[in-house]
Amino acid sequence: MEKRVFLGSFVDHEKLKKSYTEIKKDLSGVVSGSWVKPENFHITYRFLGNTPTQKIEDILASLSSELGKDIEVDITLEGLGVFPNIDSPKVLFYKVLENKTLKDIYKVIEDKLLTLGYKKEIKPFIPHVTILRIKEVKVQQFSEKIKKYENRVFLKQKTIVVDLIESILNPRGAIYRKLNGV
Repeated sequence: MEKRVFLGSFVDHEKLKKSYTEIKKDLSGVVSGSWVKPENFHITYRFLGNTPTQKIEDILASLSSELGKDIEVDITLEGLGVFPNIDSPKVLFYKVLENKTLKDIYKVIEDKLLTLGYKKEIKPFIPHVTILRIKEVKVQQFSEKIKKYENRVFLKQKTIVVDLIESILNPRGAIYRKLNGV
């Protein structure tokens, strides 16, 4: 038995609903794709993919001191960004400002996963909160529209919780379920 899992922290989606609705409306007709449900807004530290149940138990045991606990952190979501770049955007996200605590959490997770046989992540850790997986885009108009959000602060959050999260794929969007304590 396997589950599709990742390590992440949910953000306060209630405080993002207004800006999210505004962004969706503003970008209507300029971009299309799969909008993320606000209750799924999160920062990913590490996507693990399909993982056997035994390995999930090992991950939970190894990270037990980090999972499911309030961690004090000053997170600021400011501006919008895209991956991989503005000329060929595939993902639209809220930017998370540079944050030492998040980098420290990421490092602890990486180090503990190494002891469980996972390879070190190749891509740099860029904290962000995905809001849209882009299918089609009018690049010029899209680029102009997201520039106006450049210095806008969408959220300030004082605590986070790191969780091992199962991602259940569904035609109407992913369903996320915390696995801590399973």
